[in-house]
Amino acid sequence: MERRAPAREELDGAVELGLLNAAFGVCVLTGALVYGAVGSRFRRWSVFAIAFLIGGLPRFVAAAFTDTFTPLALTMAVEGLAFGVLNPIMATVTYETVPGELRSRVLSATTASVQLVTPLGGPAAGFLADSVGLSTTLLAVGGVYLLATLCPLIFPAWRQMDRTGSPHDRAEGSLPQGSGAKRA
Repeated sequence: MERRAPAREELDGAVELGLLNAAFGVCVLTGALVYGAVGSRFRRWSVFAIAFLIGGLPRFVAAAFTDTFTPLALTMAVEGLAFGVLNPIMATVTYETVPGELRSRVLSATTASVQLVTPLGGPAAGFLADSVGLSTTLLAVGGVYLLATLCPLIFPAWRQMDRTGSPHDRAEGSLPQGSGAKRA
């Protein structure tokens, strides 16, 4: 008996999977551009926490409970918009908090760590899907993702991202320590 790929079984082919990924990518870029234009008006922590929550669990639930393209496309588009703000916020906080002389080491270690574990996700998800089924795997991974997205809400340390350089939490004209910026 021939085993069929989930994209073929559930989405009527790889074209729809490609369209989902493309829509997600376009919306991530759009979210980053919109955040770049208006993001300074909002507190970083609250934007980050909300975007992280929106970007985590919903696509896994949608994929587990539907086998049609439209609900997944809408979910991934909304998540893409939300995810677009995460990297700009994290990059800004990193550049404001990590001293200049350590920045290349910190950024290199972070990038290397991400690139080290990323390839493990596909085989792990494939093993789980083969062992317990696709829907169960999607819900389990979504549940783990939900736990991760709750961290900014549970742990107070995350709220410090508003203190690193956000205009909401510092005195007018002051600069964050270690920013290297000069007053005009």
